[in-house]
Amino acid sequence: MRALLLAVILLISACPVHADEEVLHYNIINLDAAAAKEVANDVMVAVMQASVRKNSAAEAGKAVNEMMAWADSVLADKSSIKHRTMNYQTRPVYQKSAITDWSVTQQLRLQSEDFDALTGVIGTLQQHLQVSSIQFTISPERRKQEVEELIVAALEAFGARAALISKTLKAKDYRIVNLAITDTPGHTPYRGGMQMEAMAVKAAAPVVEAGDSKVEVSVQGKIQIVF
Repeated sequence: MRALLLAVILLISACPVHADEEVLHYNIINLDAAAAKEVANDVMVAVMQASVRKNSAAEAGKAVNEMMAWADSVLADKSSIKHRTMNYQTRPVYQKSAITDWSVTQQLRLQSEDFDALTGVIGTLQQHLQVSSIQFTISPERRKQEVEELIVAALEAFGARAALISKTLKAKDYRIVNLAITDTPGHTPYRGGMQMEAMAVKAAAPVVEAGDSKVEVSVQGKIQIVF
């Protein structure tokens, strides 16, 4: 008797959930909307590289360390420029299956919102280091602000499209079944490898244009129209 009563209770409690699930199979429409904006880049990131080839790994490593110590001294009083070393590599150089030399490279990453200061430092550092890449992006604070504004715009666009569909189909109303909000980051690379090689010889500050990055927020979801 107790087992029968338990089975009845479970059956009754399961019915509403099953009914809701069945309802959600009807009048479902997939919908998406987006909002985008071109935002001026306010952060410059440069990667420079020290590269030395010597008869021994120790000699090459010592030379690279001296270059990096010199670069650090150049940057010592540049509080507006963040910097850190990365990607230290030691590789043998072969000739006819025999090691003839050793190559050591290390990269230096520079980041700043002061473009003039950073380009000036790059010009100085090119006395011993080479430019690997320069790119521009948006600071986290600026990006957060822009994304929040675009989320509002994208949701308003989603709501407007949902209302339009509901009205066109002569439905009484609609309800949101689910929503997913995503944003797309972007950066602007500095292009011109041949120009950068030439600058490394002249040890001149690069001429750069920060440009814009596209920030986009998209909303994907499902609505159920109610008749």
